[in-house]
Amino acid sequence: MVDTPVILTIVSVCVGFVLFVTAASGARGRWRRGVVIALFAAAICFLTVVPLTVALTAGI
Repeated sequence: MVDTPVILTIVSVCVGFVLFVTAASGARGRWRRGVVIALFAAAICFLTVVPLTVALTAGI
């Protein structure tokens, strides 16, 4: 079976990808600048910070 850190990393990357695509769509759709920047920042956190933290905590 798959361990919890692996599942957390996969879910985090999937959420980050969805946020990234939403932010890109918002940038093309002329959404408010603050919303797009917040979405990009959240996407970067979900794509990098969360997986790194999970990996370092799990000792992988």
